[in-house]
Amino acid sequence: MIIDARIRPPYKSLTQVLASEPGARPSVRRNPLISGYERTPSMMQKSLEKFLEEMDAAGVNKGILVGRQAGHRIVSNNDIAELRDQYPDRFPVAIAGINGANVERGVQEIERTLKELHFRGIAVDPGWWIPPRYVDDLENYPLYQRCAELGGVLYLTCSLMQGPDISYAEPYRIQRVANAFPALQIVVVHGAFPFINEMLGVMIANAPQGNLWVIPDFFQFIPGFPGAHDWVEAGNHFLGDRILYASSYPVRPLQQSLDEFVRFPYQPEVLENLLVKNAATLFGLSMGRE
Repeated sequence: MIIDARIRPPYKSLTQVLASEPGARPSVRRNPLISGYERTPSMMQKSLEKFLEEMDAAGVNKGILVGRQAGHRIVSNNDIAELRDQYPDRFPVAIAGINGANVERGVQEIERTLKELHFRGIAVDPGWWIPPRYVDDLENYPLYQRCAELGGVLYLTCSLMQGPDISYAEPYRIQRVANAFPALQIVVVHGAFPFINEMLGVMIANAPQGNLWVIPDFFQFIPGFPGAHDWVEAGNHFLGDRILYASSYPVRPLQQSLDEFVRFPYQPEVLENLLVKNAATLFGLSMGRE
């Protein structure tokens, strides 16, 4: 069994999750994020049917649906709920995208999605809000507080991509949020790349509190990315119960992501944790073989 902890299938407004900023220049060939990128049928055709076939072919049994509402990248949480309800076995967990630029409206959407639509948490991209904010900006705290009060999980996107500059990925800011909300389970998407050593230090410091998880995703498994093996060393020795596997589709294809991930020398029991057990623990999912 494999649980992909962050996917955005081609369904209605979910196709806008990576929408380019109006007027942006096309990605250049030397961009490492498109290195070896395989355009699968589901991507080219924006086909949910093809995506489900690609899930089966890759052996990905379940996926965590993760929303986004940041700037011009707007995914309807209603669309996410609709997709989850159509395929509850494949997509047992939905995470609502929250635009925190307007905090009051953001809190209202948290209450609507978690209480009425039965979402399991929220996903925020503060560095992409207009105007951008750091993750530890006190203006964000009412959002985190309400998520914690409702028992939700917080997906916090932090990397060199999420903000005007790489200071928006600094891990000490994540540590401040984790310390301020000890009852809130926080998943750090992109592993705060490129601050890998600092993020590992934050994870070590957080061990007694235990409310941080990390998804290195394509910032680890794309061949050639710096620091990739640091995650493996950490996983094999002290972080094996805190790393989640995710393709982050449509950033990378399902099969290609999995192939690039399992090539690392994780110990077998650690690899099973990363591919299924950790996500199952976090969200209380059954690990029955399918």
